[in-house]
Amino acid sequence: MLRQPSERTYFPHVEGLRGVAALYVFLYHVWQAGVAHAGATLGILLPLTLPWLQFGHFAVSVFIVISGYCLGLPVAQRADRSLNVAKFARRRARRLGPAYVLALFLSLVPFTIALALRGQHVPAWHVGVALASHLALVHNLVPALSEYLNGPMWSIALECQIYVIFALLLVPVWRRFGIWAQLGLALAIGLAPQILLHGALAYTAPWLLGLFAMGVAAAHATARGAHLATWLRWIALATGIAAVLMVLPYGDAAVDGAVWPADLVMGAAVALLFVTAGGSFVPFAARVLSLRPIVTLGTFSYSLYLIHGPIINAVAAALARVHAGTALSALVYGALIPAVVGLAYAFYRVAERPFLSPEFRAAIELAPDHTERMNEATGTAVIVAGPA
Repeated sequence: MLRQPSERTYFPHVEGLRGVAALYVFLYHVWQAGVAHAGATLGILLPLTLPWLQFGHFAVSVFIVISGYCLGLPVAQRADRSLNVAKFARRRARRLGPAYVLALFLSLVPFTIALALRGQHVPAWHVGVALASHLALVHNLVPALSEYLNGPMWSIALECQIYVIFALLLVPVWRRFGIWAQLGLALAIGLAPQILLHGALAYTAPWLLGLFAMGVAAAHATARGAHLATWLRWIALATGIAAVLMVLPYGDAAVDGAVWPADLVMGAAVALLFVTAGGSFVPFAARVLSLRPIVTLGTFSYSLYLIHGPIINAVAAALARVHAGTALSALVYGALIPAVVGLAYAFYRVAERPFLSPEFRAAIELAPDHTERMNEATGTAVIVAGPA
């Protein structure tokens, strides 16, 4: 089937997948603190929850592919594959920076509470160094700082580092040598530390650069309306099944350097989903992800990702301090989940929404079926970019 070139850069199923991934990361961290880790007050639930809540790392992999897809679409739609680097940097800073900085400083409150509840003391200069490294977006490069104040923020730093490589290296290579050259280069750069340094930098997950480039390649296919053969849908389905099978052995106990093969298959599966869902035929998975409640979750997924970690840690410390039993812990965590989701939406209204482009705000406020018509009628071009 031959598709027409697309000028759209907003797809509800992409936003929905972002929301599902953020919710899974949140539940994964609740599971870690409340069920899986030593001293957890709901450890009795471990056998029931281990098979399906221990794969939080791979949700981050999904975020990275989404970012590559969303940021690659506007470039792919330009005949000359141009990118104004200064404008790109300003847009990224405006989109991600205010919420990130506010969440970082607000993290100090639950961080301090958790320390007090555990009877721990941290010198002020330690916190100062951590804050500085987080503001400079380099904390993920230092193991002691990577998850120090707000654990999930390690991936925000990684993503911003990927943006630099994308703008300064991948786009020029794409423009000069083609889409497959940028993908090959990204995979080579991302896997080189793992292979040449024997996994010494595995804690930074550098191979995720290759997943970002997979998203860019999917954006290229979507934008040019590539011929979509029926067999490609079967390949996409097979890759999705392979991704699930590859992920299963790499749960919470997996070492950092072991997960990269599964990450690559997961990245390919998500990229192929975007390619097959970018035309008139929308796969079942994409239709589910386009349901209004799921898309709505995606709109504030960045806020959910930013704020949940320190809150969970403080609650877990409080429950451990009072030696909470199973019933009380279940009640508290059961109330915590909707409370944090609601708080994330409020945070989004304050720290994210004011910095969105008017076009994107209009797109996300419409139901997915209306969004389809708006894109067709107006050619709305918006960059949908979150953490991941």
